[in-house]
Amino acid sequence: MTQNSRITLITPGSLVSELHYGPYSYHWWIISNDNQFIFPIRLGQKSKVRLNDEDFFITIKTGSNDTALLPVYCCQSGLHVITETSPTKAISALYKCRFNTSTRYSGYKVMGWNDENTLKILKEDIQFTPVNISIGNIDIFVYSIGVSSHEKWCYAGPGFQASLIHPYEKKQSIFVSRFEEKKCIVEIYQESILKKQFFDKTPDEVWKKIGLLQKFTGVQLFGLDNPIIEKLIQQYQVPKCTPDDWNNEFILKQLFDYYVKRRTIANADWRSFFKTWNESENPVIELEPSLCAIYPSGYEFNDRELGAWKTMLHAIGATNITPWSQEESQHQLWTKSANGQTEKIIFATLYQRGFLISIPKNMPNTTQTFWKCFEQALASNKKNPDGKRRILSIIANEFKYEELMQNLNVGSHTILESRKHARSNGYGAPVLVKPVIHKQRFTPEMLKQIENFLNDKEFVNMSSYKTDAKTEKPILYLQDTKKALWERFSEEYPNGIRRTSFMTCLNGGQFVYRENLGGLCSACNDCGYMVFGDIGVMISAHIMDNFLKKRLLKQSQELRRYIRRQYSKELEISTDGTAIHNPCISHCIRFAFGVCNLDHPIICSKCEGLFYFFDELKGALNEEHFETLDLYKQKLIAWMAHHARKTYLNIHVRTNLEELDGEGAVIIVDYKMKILPQSARETKAEFFGKRGWSLHSVLVYTKNVEQNQLDVQTFDHWSDDTRQDAWYTASSLHTVFETINPKPKWVTIMSDNGMHYHCTELMLIIGKWKEWYNIIPRKWVFLEAGEAKTAIDSHHAQISQAIKRYVKLGYDINAGDNIESAIKNIAGTRVANLNPNRDDDKEKLGTITGISNYQEWTWPTDEENSGYIFARALPEIGEWKIWSSEKIKKIIKKRRIEKPNPTYSQHSNPSKLWTMPIVSKPERLYIIPDEQMHEELLRRAEIGEIEENKIPKVTTISNWITVFSRKWKEAMALRSLEENINLENL
Repeated sequence: MTQNSRITLITPGSLVSELHYGPYSYHWWIISNDNQFIFPIRLGQKSKVRLNDEDFFITIKTGSNDTALLPVYCCQSGLHVITETSPTKAISALYKCRFNTSTRYSGYKVMGWNDENTLKILKEDIQFTPVNISIGNIDIFVYSIGVSSHEKWCYAGPGFQASLIHPYEKKQSIFVSRFEEKKCIVEIYQESILKKQFFDKTPDEVWKKIGLLQKFTGVQLFGLDNPIIEKLIQQYQVPKCTPDDWNNEFILKQLFDYYVKRRTIANADWRSFFKTWNESENPVIELEPSLCAIYPSGYEFNDRELGAWKTMLHAIGATNITPWSQEESQHQLWTKSANGQTEKIIFATLYQRGFLISIPKNMPNTTQTFWKCFEQALASNKKNPDGKRRILSIIANEFKYEELMQNLNVGSHTILESRKHARSNGYGAPVLVKPVIHKQRFTPEMLKQIENFLNDKEFVNMSSYKTDAKTEKPILYLQDTKKALWERFSEEYPNGIRRTSFMTCLNGGQFVYRENLGGLCSACNDCGYMVFGDIGVMISAHIMDNFLKKRLLKQSQELRRYIRRQYSKELEISTDGTAIHNPCISHCIRFAFGVCNLDHPIICSKCEGLFYFFDELKGALNEEHFETLDLYKQKLIAWMAHHARKTYLNIHVRTNLEELDGEGAVIIVDYKMKILPQSARETKAEFFGKRGWSLHSVLVYTKNVEQNQLDVQTFDHWSDDTRQDAWYTASSLHTVFETINPKPKWVTIMSDNGMHYHCTELMLIIGKWKEWYNIIPRKWVFLEAGEAKTAIDSHHAQISQAIKRYVKLGYDINAGDNIESAIKNIAGTRVANLNPNRDDDKEKLGTITGISNYQEWTWPTDEENSGYIFARALPEIGEWKIWSSEKIKKIIKKRRIEKPNPTYSQHSNPSKLWTMPIVSKPERLYIIPDEQMHEELLRRAEIGEIEENKIPKVTTISNWITVFSRKWKEAMALRSLEENINLENL
């Protein structure tokens, strides 16, 4: 700065509480490195400096958008104006613009911040001077002080505010620490916007929730563990005083502001109250009349306001010397005497001896009036439950027997019966007519347990089109016998309902037990049920030995039952969808998928029975059947693989729902069978060759974090366009993304592996979703063929039932609008007409090689892999197959991937919401049979872990298990009985 430059402060500016004492206050104060001085950057401060015979004006303003809470410096000279984030940049940039030289000037000096007179003006009217402290490499800026009596808060309280700067989610953020009445709060600001808020009971606990800066305590990060802050808090503690200090208005104002100001009106003349009392020769006052003198005429006090005044009077040395209780009289006497306790004893003695009265003579005695009116009411009523007892029940529990008998002339029996009346019917209420009580045998927890169990796909298989006529719910096919299901239920829920009740729940039309469910899945039908059927025919036709024939047929039935029911239960998969290694090679799902390199010393005799069975068949049949038998064996092995993939993939439906957060969505899509005119339900044979309407359903799961539940929205799109292909699917999903509010930031999609989903065109279209809709397609999981039985099948069953009911009521399904009228009242359902914009002249598209072999697809959005497509055989299984941008261009050829632009009607509004509670699934209990336990002990003896002579017999182990089971059930029964008794006593 040259000597001939002159600096003039034109306007000092002003202090703005939202800026100088707000979240971004750190940027509105100038702090020296050694904290020797601190002064504010005032909004609107304007300074003039003359440089090179030109005047430069610098004004402090606020920024815009992301910098709305930060100061900016507007420098003007003539017609030239430049705005920068620092005064040095502003003055230097404008100087260069005017004189084309790179001379730099100190913005600090240009603003006059090195001038003592300027600083003196800038420091005027400062309510509180902030303090900057350091812990480690963290600077904590304390810009407001508040106090409380909380020891764990280090006696800080509401009004205390501090901030620090630290990265959060890879962005520089401001962490604001403050207190409210009963909680500590940390707010995180990014780009002038409140991004996140955490709160808890203490500073340490709230910073543990945040999970950052864990090497410091919450007290340190609040800035409370510092001598300067501790001293400030001590200074702000509310002082106490005696009547001798009542002439000191500063002390009285502090006390009034702390105790009363927030709880009373603003224009109360509290100074005259203390001045009048202090100047009075009589030290005793009656509280309410004295206070009424400083309030407007007719003002009514509330209890909280009077309590605040009483607390303040105690703090300034006054004493409550009222000798009677508040129930007896509302009049209160206070004294300013230094011997207040002595006077309180004197007044109490005089009152007990009858020299004082609680109600002045010039005021009506409401107590006597009350007793007199009540006695007249009793005399006017008969002595029966609806007469005297009902009237007396109003006050019978509030007074002692002696008081009631003395003032109302009633007997003790009448008082006793009146108290019973109050407990049974209510105070002064007429006698209640006893209602008919319907007791529920099961607790809500038990009912929830059985509901969760019978909705688990591990135990039931849902029909996609059949419903029970009585309950109008989808048919559920039991996956095992009722006895086996009961054993499994009792393992998972030892304290649940008993066996008879469980069997009763399975009665009725909704739960159906079927031996042959091949029609529900083509893979099961072709590779399983049909194969065993052909084997049975072959055995019956070509084996003449009746004994051998019966044994082989029995083995065939047992083998089919094992593969269908038991095999998938032996596969071990964790709750998060990860395949677990099993020492048995036949039961190791990781080995089945080709990703297990561990040893498998155990061989399952039942799985090996498949090979023994075919070896025995070959020994009993001619060589001409060997080729057919080998083909059957390969199909059965494929059936077992089908069950392994089905079990693994179906678990990922639940795991994907568990991964939901507040910003994403899980989408399940499926086509319903074509809806035909005048029909409520069709089989697949009747579907083909008839005109009708396509119906595509999209289930959208989102997580409601506040209520801990899943919100489900169903979008049903009907259309005259019956081409169920990738373009129809993309158009339907486009309609959902354009309609849903709020729009998710990411989605996971699941479906069956039909060609309208599992195709090259749709995979390429999804790669454009981020660009078109700003939605990240996290992944698409294709479930096993014929086994994708999800909640969408239940929804389709409800649609079938709704259409059937609609037709029975006399309506016709002649147009698509009739479909909407029939199904619009299903919970969570939004219906609309969809017409895809088709272009039949599109260029031919290539094919992704081996697309049907990959069940999980994802589209990365990171810079390195953006525009790529990743796929692998199964979720968490196998290496990723990658299609780069160049490969994708070769597949697309000359085809242009266009955004769908269908025409669709407005979606109907659901009549009620569809919500699902988030219930944690109990861990599966694995029970080891006695023989298997004995074999395991023998194996451990072979490797030297235990001595062989100490291994008990199988019968001994069986007895141990039986005794433990009996005692466990007895203990659980006693526990349940005690819980019921405790509930009855509440």
